[in-house]
Amino acid sequence: MNNSKQLDVVVAGLAVADIIGRPIDLKSFPKRGGLRLIEGVTLTTGGNVSNVGIDLAKLGFRVGAITRVGNDSLGRFIVQQYRAYGIETEGVTIDAKQQTSATMVCVAKDGERSFLHARGCMANFRASDVLEHLALINKAHLFAFGYLGLLPETEREFKTLFETVKAKTAANILLDTAGVPRATKAALNKFLPFVDYFVPSLHEAQQMTGRRTPEGIVDFLRSCGATGLLAVKLGAKGAYVSADGVSRYVRATRVRHVVDATGAGDAFVAGLLAAIIRGYGVLEAVSVANAVAASCVTAVGASTAIRSFESYLKPNQTSRP
Repeated sequence: MNNSKQLDVVVAGLAVADIIGRPIDLKSFPKRGGLRLIEGVTLTTGGNVSNVGIDLAKLGFRVGAITRVGNDSLGRFIVQQYRAYGIETEGVTIDAKQQTSATMVCVAKDGERSFLHARGCMANFRASDVLEHLALINKAHLFAFGYLGLLPETEREFKTLFETVKAKTAANILLDTAGVPRATKAALNKFLPFVDYFVPSLHEAQQMTGRRTPEGIVDFLRSCGATGLLAVKLGAKGAYVSADGVSRYVRATRVRHVVDATGAGDAFVAGLLAAIIRGYGVLEAVSVANAVAASCVTAVGASTAIRSFESYLKPNQTSRP
């Protein structure tokens, strides 16, 4: 790709502070007023801007962030983390009216998570937060936005947002999902034609499309105008990918022991974008994405276990500049 670009990826959308507790069995929660000891509590960053952004930085790529944080200790922590990983923060808006978005993450013994989320300043996030920073996006090869499902105010502006990014910059667009995406077919028809990479999880895609199988989901999304790469994230089963007239299941990388599944979907996105930037084909890129997602779940926190890009290549794969 053209090396005159100053960034590889600009990541926009949700940024949160995560307070992760483990292990927590929600079926035997302490009685009201009671106390139970757990192994540990970790303060870390979360949301696609933090997870994808930091993962990409650790993989060895140049990243910019566009999001909102509050004028509080959690917001300062998030920005400090971005700067520690070399992430460009000129697109981070400090919101003086609301607290930083935050999530309490309850991690069970098997690594599965349940969430308690305070939207905070992300309720004030709008397409204008992104469009004010088109110059930043134009420095990058790729623009990754998340999430469809957790930013309802911004979702109403998706057509304008993605159409403008496509018209005013040279960046390809990736859209990820989370929470409970409820976009109608009419809404999808408006913005999916501008999206180059759409990567929902199976459960989220089922909720959104009403289809049960990856094949049916892809057919539905194609009928909504999606022409780029579609990948349905299948967790421990890998992913189903459709691009350039080819659809195929790509196996997951085996994990011996799952510690914390927080951020696995975002790690998949980071691995996919990293491999695309390096010039790998679709199936190879999804294989790398699966490997990065698999490593994510081996430690507490969304980005703790992420390593250099080259460490995820198979023996028959060669590193590319």
